[in-house]
Amino acid sequence: MREFKFLTFIIIGMLIIGTITVAGINQSNLEIENSSFNDFYFIQLTDTHIRHKIVDIFESTTEKLATVLEKINSFENPPAFVVITGDLCEWAGSDPTGALNARAFVSCFYEEDDQLYADSELTIPIYTTPGNHDYVITRNLKNYHNYIDKNHIEDEDRYIVTYGDVSLFFMDSGPNYYSNPLIIFEWHGEGLYDDDIEWLDEELSNCESTHKIVLMHHPAVGEDRDLFIRNRKAFVELCESYEVDLVLAGHTHSDKVYDYDLNKYDEHPINCSKYSTLYVQSDDCKQGIHFRNISIQGNDIWIEANEELEQVIYDKSENDVYQNIYLKIFERVFIDRYKKEYTQLDIS
Repeated sequence: MREFKFLTFIIIGMLIIGTITVAGINQSNLEIENSSFNDFYFIQLTDTHIRHKIVDIFESTTEKLATVLEKINSFENPPAFVVITGDLCEWAGSDPTGALNARAFVSCFYEEDDQLYADSELTIPIYTTPGNHDYVITRNLKNYHNYIDKNHIEDEDRYIVTYGDVSLFFMDSGPNYYSNPLIIFEWHGEGLYDDDIEWLDEELSNCESTHKIVLMHHPAVGEDRDLFIRNRKAFVELCESYEVDLVLAGHTHSDKVYDYDLNKYDEHPINCSKYSTLYVQSDDCKQGIHFRNISIQGNDIWIEANEELEQVIYDKSENDVYQNIYLKIFERVFIDRYKKEYTQLDIS
């Protein structure tokens, strides 16, 4: 009986502590257990822009995502995980059509305990961060949280995944930036709040991993029209001072790698361990089907070029049908909601 009580005490203590978790558990920060930490890779996807079949009658967006997932599952050496850096849906927000888009996105994956996976064996977890399209049309993330990522609502979509000696910091760079009407249609992201910067500062200062990677939707360094607005300078300064290896982003639907001084790196693969922080933009899964491998080999991180998969070419009518439906929804919901706000803005 004494031995039974002692064993029970140990089990309860382990459950209470619970500081080291595996993928799939609903925790803010995940530490993934694996025996091959020093030689692995993961895949970045971005800008999948999934639409439900009621507004995507050929289901081309879900087919493109299914194509890249099929490719990933065919690899003899599978990735440790997959990250998707925003614009998961063409629009999500909180309206009913956005809910359909979010559900269509989730339907492309396998799910267990509120964790998405790329494979039926549930060995390749999917980690996401929202993009500006995931806020549209009603400018919040209700459908994103209800269907796609139910685990990080209270954490303001900030969380950390640690795999061996690599820590990944996921952040939300916000909806479209509307405060300055003169640049509304440059599609900047609003950016980071002060508490986002405080969170990142604290987490980076406490991080014991050799390698640090930040993931968000909007680029922090690159061409001016592509960047997020609020606290961008403070964010870049943190990345540089804490020697972050990579900042992985999407949004631009292009393959670009910059350093802080706007030097551009076009030859791949790139051993980013030889440089200061590199700011990476990856190509989309909307117009094309692209994915990028990031490999960790010993003490080095290698950025590989975007790869593009062949895809079915649809008749032009497919795009025309979508544009007509989308414009009707945009006019009905979006413009009515914001036209009053626009007329009150001071643009002096």
